[in-house]
Amino acid sequence: MGTLLLRLKNVPEDEYEEVCHLLEEHDVSFYETKAGFWGVGMAAIWLSDDSQLSHAQSLLNDYTQARQKRMQAQHEQALKDGEARTLASTFAQQPLTFTLYLLAMIAILALSVLPFLGFV
Repeated sequence: MGTLLLRLKNVPEDEYEEVCHLLEEHDVSFYETKAGFWGVGMAAIWLSDDSQLSHAQSLLNDYTQARQKRMQAQHEQALKDGEARTLASTFAQQPLTFTLYLLAMIAILALSVLPFLGFV
């Protein structure tokens, strides 16, 4: 049985592809499992050879740190360029949807709190 290297739940597709490419590039034998139709299984990358675990973890740690720096730089650049998604930009793009969600949140909050205040 293999050794778990990386759970793929909430992992973006580009990150998954980069990790697979990195492992292939360094001749780390691995296989992946999918969550399945109902999402009951565990989507993950597993190592076929347990002896490669420390090497694979080292590669993955280096990759993760580099990706974090790259994503932070992209986000900072988007903020400088005014392209980052903010509350105001979301409202500007979809004012009706934004307002409906806001009203729904207020209604749920009111229905949750009003009985404790003695209004219902």
